[in-house]
Amino acid sequence: MANNELRQRVERRLREIGLGAVEAAQRVPGLERNYIRDLLDERKRGFTQAKLPLVAEALEWTVQEVLGSAAPKKERAAPKMQTVPLLDTVAAGKLRAPSSQIPVEDVPLLAFADLGRGDFFALTVEGDSMDRISPDGSTIVVNQADRTLVSGKPYVISQRGEASFKLWRADPPRFAPYSTNPSHEPVFVKTKEDAERMVVGRVKRTVLDL
Repeated sequence: MANNELRQRVERRLREIGLGAVEAAQRVPGLERNYIRDLLDERKRGFTQAKLPLVAEALEWTVQEVLGSAAPKKERAAPKMQTVPLLDTVAAGKLRAPSSQIPVEDVPLLAFADLGRGDFFALTVEGDSMDRISPDGSTIVVNQADRTLVSGKPYVISQRGEASFKLWRADPPRFAPYSTNPSHEPVFVKTKEDAERMVVGRVKRTVLDL
């Protein structure tokens, strides 16, 4: 089974680990001391498949590396970056009207990695009704392409032009605070359909600079 390419690969590996053929073989129980040396001798028969794991161990390689068939290691792809406009502040408390009147073309852009597919914008949180996940001053990234209500997930909602940030709870249907402050109250709705009409988008990420 041995061939010139295999012999050259093994010789290079021995030089890399700084061992002679006999010295490398002697480190592995069950491998004859002259086995690798004979493998490198073109006049010899070569090695058997049964000895492959032992040869690999002696060379500090895998069996695939001995055979030259190791799959190349994939480099980790760089995270995909997306720029997201920081549009406004949002109340994590009582519903209130948006405060920012900055033209869209003049808003600051924030960069985020691996958001996935969607139509995103960012908001700065004001208030503490969601401080268990997004304290006052944190930034939330909202996917306005995702308005499907999932119980326990956070959403930005709008009611009569006023915006807020809450968790959706299905039973009874409501947008609830998630806070260390017990004074905050949920926004109850009659049906899930009524709630869906209030949803601006699902909150994908929350970020707080320290």
